[in-house]
Amino acid sequence: MQQNSFNPQARWDRFEPDKEALHPDVLNERIDVLAYFKHSRIFPKSFTWNNREYPVETITYNWQEHLGQALVNYFSVLCANQLYQISFNNSTFRWQIDKIL
Repeated sequence: MQQNSFNPQARWDRFEPDKEALHPDVLNERIDVLAYFKHSRIFPKSFTWNNREYPVETITYNWQEHLGQALVNYFSVLCANQLYQISFNNSTFRWQIDKIL
C-alpha cells in the first residue's frame, strides 16, 4: 500500500487569513462617484452607495498607494457628519467604498 504523506493544506506557510474577517469594518463595495480632475488631482464631489447619494462636504485627507502596478488614490471624506474612506484604482478605473470611519 502506497501512502502519500504530502498534504499541502497542512503547511503553515500556505494559510492566508481572510483579511475581511480580521477587519469587520472593511466594505470594499463598488460605488459610483461624481468627481472632477484638475492639475493631475482628483476631487470627489459625491458618491452613490446602496441607491443613496452622499454629497462630499470635505475631503479631510487623501493619499496614494501602489498595489502592484496599480496606483490607488484614497480619500477620507466627510458626508453629513460621517467619515467615509473611498478609493479610486487608476488601472481598473474602479471606485469603491473601503470603510466607514
